[in-house]
Amino acid sequence: MKKVLTLGAGRVSKPLVDYFIDTCGYQVTLADMDLSRAETIVAGRSSGKAVRWKDDEEALLDRLVGECDIVVAIVPTILHPTVARSCLRQGKNMVTAGFESPAIKALDEEAKEKGVLILNENGEDPGLDHLGTQMLLDEIRADGGRVVSLRSFGSGIPSFKDNNNPMGYKFSWDPRQLLRSAMEAAVYYERGKPVSVPKGQIFSKHWLLDIEGLGTFEAYPNRDCTRYIEPFGLDEDASFYRGLLRYSGYCNTLRSLIALGLLDAKDEIDFRGQSLRSFTAGLIGCSAPENLEVEMAKHLAVDDNADIINRLRWLGLFEDRAIPFEKGSRADVLLNRMMEKMSYAPHESDMIIVHIEVEAEFADRREKRFATLTMEGIPFGESAMSRAVGLPAAMAAQLVLEGGVKATGVQMPPTLPGFYKPILERLAPYGFEFKRRTQTL
Repeated sequence: MKKVLTLGAGRVSKPLVDYFIDTCGYQVTLADMDLSRAETIVAGRSSGKAVRWKDDEEALLDRLVGECDIVVAIVPTILHPTVARSCLRQGKNMVTAGFESPAIKALDEEAKEKGVLILNENGEDPGLDHLGTQMLLDEIRADGGRVVSLRSFGSGIPSFKDNNNPMGYKFSWDPRQLLRSAMEAAVYYERGKPVSVPKGQIFSKHWLLDIEGLGTFEAYPNRDCTRYIEPFGLDEDASFYRGLLRYSGYCNTLRSLIALGLLDAKDEIDFRGQSLRSFTAGLIGCSAPENLEVEMAKHLAVDDNADIINRLRWLGLFEDRAIPFEKGSRADVLLNRMMEKMSYAPHESDMIIVHIEVEAEFADRREKRFATLTMEGIPFGESAMSRAVGLPAAMAAQLVLEGGVKATGVQMPPTLPGFYKPILERLAPYGFEFKRRTQTL
């Protein structure tokens, strides 16, 4: 019986653990700092074991890694190097759903020397987007085409029927990671020339994208796509864009929240004696909180009844009630309000969208080929995001355990030719299939 160590019992871990235990018949150890959360996911199954583990417990981590056949890390990206170094010490392969960080990439040579595979980016985005992109690129090249433009988009948003708040968003994954990603820089390419977007300014570069059969969404750039150019085999003059999708109005709202400093998670503040209203007044240096809404509108250079004013009011940031904790950051205050107002009710469902557009030249024509994958969460059950992250990661680990990946070192789907095929085949019975369309230009 194969033994899998899964690190992290968060919002997306249950489908992964279920797949290992119920489908693969593996023995699973689920480790998390919150033992009760891990125990809930294991649910008393004889093939599962819950363990309390904190990220600073190196000796315990080494022991758990040494006892397993493979490690699947569903923890924040900042912890991946810690886990990877333990895997290197113990000679065990590792799979993650998160982005490949520079700190992880720096371990490539050592991993190759020790014959260890560290396989990253096996989630929804990054992950499913890579699989769909590789599928289209291979088909176009097999048909004799040359790729001119590649655009790839991912999203986790409320389903259409449950998009019922003015923010157009609810949390289906780690809220803190979402706010951290909002402050990332980005790079995309227009006809081979890089376009750089500084940290905190990605929402200033949003635009509208129509997806046939789904509607119109806001798109904004998603991190630095430079390192995918070579694995995807793009020409030097190709356009390349990786983006995220949201409902209309989201990007300008985030621009305002950033401008107010509400995504600042660094500075710790003493909130004793402060109300939400006095806190918000302090963001703009307002000395007369009774006129806060008017002063806020002036500060943001918007109308008194602008969307952002109404959304700040809806979040409760103009209320006189006390901040419910003594110390924290500005981002902590925002997250507190968002988690109360923007969480999914048990009967509500989320939706993931992965959409890819590739424009290509052929000897006698020019085409644009589309691949679109959508999935909705199950009311009172698993979210679409949890399945879209957990299942690809689980199937990647399964493929490694079966000997289907021979590579070592630090890898991701774009660096493994053909990797997408068995993963897409295994995902299809779970409803993860790309709908295809071709447009002649």
